[in-house]
Amino acid sequence: MHAEVNDTALHYDLRGDGPHLVVLTHGLGSDLEYWTPHLEQLAAHHRVLRWDLRGAGASAKPPGPYDPALFARDLAALLDQLGEPAAHLVGHSGGGVVSQRFALDFPARTRSLVLVSTSSVVGERAARAWSRLADAIERDGFGPEREADVRAFGPGFAAAHPDVARELARRTRLVDPRAYAATARAFGHYDWTAELGRVCVPALILQGLDDALTRPGGSVILSRGIPRSRLVMVPGAGHNLPIEMPTLFIAAVLAFLAGVDL
Repeated sequence: MHAEVNDTALHYDLRGDGPHLVVLTHGLGSDLEYWTPHLEQLAAHHRVLRWDLRGAGASAKPPGPYDPALFARDLAALLDQLGEPAAHLVGHSGGGVVSQRFALDFPARTRSLVLVSTSSVVGERAARAWSRLADAIERDGFGPEREADVRAFGPGFAAAHPDVARELARRTRLVDPRAYAATARAFGHYDWTAELGRVCVPALILQGLDDALTRPGGSVILSRGIPRSRLVMVPGAGHNLPIEMPTLFIAAVLAFLAGVDL
């Protein structure tokens, strides 16, 4: 389904049953299908909203610039259209960036946070790398098809599951290069570590110890900054922890949400 919000069209999927809504937000180069392996089990206990960020999936792809606060406003407007006053937020990578910004800008609408493979700050060196990547993709597109980037997974996962790695890479290549560049710039320059103390809801922070894209130190900073947070470091997991270890991910999220709702 689509909703017109903030002068753009957002694609979303809503299903399941339960007293509270859980919002799943994907990261850069992905779309709402990232959460398909987890949907059935989550929807057995909760109403679940998956959505495509502007510039991603089947959502509209207006010109940039984009920024995390804009994505957060898009989500707030989407919740307005759906008549949802508040939600639990689950965000992976860039989706975790959006979820943090939403919790800071719309605290009364945030029931809890699950932040996976994400951070509250991008260092100067990483910001320059993001900028170079965005410029290159905007100028040249994704270039010739290559092998899937094994850095996105824990040791051995891509080798053991090449089909999964190839599919994630294929879906990334479907993204409009200009929208990808605008999103990369949005997720490549932010710092609100000093604001984290304002997050008053419970937060579960999940981090793979072998994440080569978002280093574990970022999750440590999150856990120290958010007062009511719990940090779970997962040995052997890489950046795509929800895909690499879906059983662990679902069990952790359901147990956390059950505790919050109680």
